[in-house]
Amino acid sequence: MICMESLREQLIDRVKTLQVLPTLDSVVERLFAILDDKDSSFRDLNDAIKYDQAISSKVISIANSAYYSRGVEIFSLQRAMITIGYDEVKNIVMCLLFVENILKELKLRSDLLLELWKHSVYVACAARVFAGRIFAEDPQKVFTIALLHDIGKIILYMAVKDYSELVRDAVSKGKPLNKVEMARFGTDHEELGYILSVKWRFPEEFSQVIKCHHDGAVLERYQPLLKLVRAADRFSTASIHDADPEAFILLKEREGIMKEMQKIMNFFQLDRHETD
Repeated sequence: MICMESLREQLIDRVKTLQVLPTLDSVVERLFAILDDKDSSFRDLNDAIKYDQAISSKVISIANSAYYSRGVEIFSLQRAMITIGYDEVKNIVMCLLFVENILKELKLRSDLLLELWKHSVYVACAARVFAGRIFAEDPQKVFTIALLHDIGKIILYMAVKDYSELVRDAVSKGKPLNKVEMARFGTDHEELGYILSVKWRFPEEFSQVIKCHHDGAVLERYQPLLKLVRAADRFSTASIHDADPEAFILLKEREGIMKEMQKIMNFFQLDRHETD
C-alpha cells in the first residue's frame, strides 16, 4: 500500500513534469497583461491572438453562431471581435485556453472534462455577476481567475481513478473537498493548482487565490478577489442554509447565471460529447 507521503510526492511530481503547452505558453502572459490593463484595446487583444489559428477560427465561428449572427457571414478576426464585444471576447479566449489548450490536450476523459468545465464556468459566471454587483473588482478579471480556480483538479482527475466519485461524495455530504483530499492524498487541489499556476506563470494574485480559495488566508491586497471567488464557489455547491452571507446576493441572479453558463457551454459544445 502506498503511504500518504509517497502519494503526495507522486502527485506533486506529476505537476512538475506536466508539459507546458505551446499555445498556453505563447498567449497566456499577453492575455493576462491585457486583462490587467484598463487601457487595453481591441487592437491589443487582436495582436495577442491573431497568429493562433485555433483561437482565431473559434472566435470567428462563435461570431457566426445564432447568438451573435446578424445575418452577414463573418470571415475576419477583427470583425468577429467587434461583433461579439471586447469583454466577451476576452472571456471566450480565456475559455479557449482553458478547454482547448489544457483540458483537451491533457486527454481528460470527456465526462471528466465536462464535470470540471461545467463547475468552472458556473463559478466564473457567478463570480463575474457578484463582482458587478458590489463593485469590488473588475468583473472580467474575476471571471478569469474563477474559471481557473480549480485547475489543480486536473492532476487528480488524471492520476486518481475514483477522484470523480470522491468529489461527488464530498459535495453530497457537505464536506470540504480540500480537507477530504488532504486526508487521503497528503495534498489537495489548491496546492497542486498553485504549483501549476506558478509553473505556467500566472499572475501572483491568481496563484494566491487558487492556493487559498477554500479557507486559506492571503495578503490584504488579494482579499477582495479571494472573497468573490470563494463566495461564488461555495454558492455553486452549498445549500441555501449553508451558503455564505455574500452568496445571497447571487440568489436573485441564479437564472441569469445559468443562462450565461449554458451560452458558453453551447459555444464549445462539450455537453454534446459522448462520455468515454
